[in-house]
Amino acid sequence: MRKKHIVIVALAAVAWVGCAEETVERAEPIDPVSSAEIVLTSTAESAPPKAIPVEAPKPARVDEKPKPDDVSFAPSVESVGGVAIQRFVTASEIDKREPVDPTSTFGPHHDRVYAFVEVSNDAESDKSLFVHFIGPDAKVSGGIELEIPASVPRWRTWAYTRHFDAPGLWRVEVRDAEGSLLGALPFEVDTGL
Repeated sequence: MRKKHIVIVALAAVAWVGCAEETVERAEPIDPVSSAEIVLTSTAESAPPKAIPVEAPKPARVDEKPKPDDVSFAPSVESVGGVAIQRFVTASEIDKREPVDPTSTFGPHHDRVYAFVEVSNDAESDKSLFVHFIGPDAKVSGGIELEIPASVPRWRTWAYTRHFDAPGLWRVEVRDAEGSLLGALPFEVDTGL
């Protein structure tokens, strides 16, 4: 046999061995799970996410300081004028229209505090929502306007602040154009991290 034929035979043998059929186990199909209930997740790191009933929040007073033991890091939300909050979290970053590592504690290594809101709008007209970040000494930053298109079952949007230098318990509020509170979520600023 010539060298050329030996090389061709050897390559054919290697190709045949490399193409041997392997038995592969297949995974069972996963049935999709649907929930008729709105699920709101907490941004508190110590508490696992859980389903909570949607109830009207208590009126918030800017000059009233909550006690740390009385604070719940579960968002309180309400539906107003056809607009309903489906998800409401705070995070230090947004990527591909989703919050990255939602948290309720921010420190000097964070550049921004984002308020990520996923809403639905059953109304036949566009709606405006306004986001305010309220500090422990009633310092308000924000007033960011978010436009929600008419008749959308799901709309993801967000606002952020860079002005969160005072340590303590803050809150972010989402209100409609008339000033009605749709959602409130506390977060903590710790400058000693």
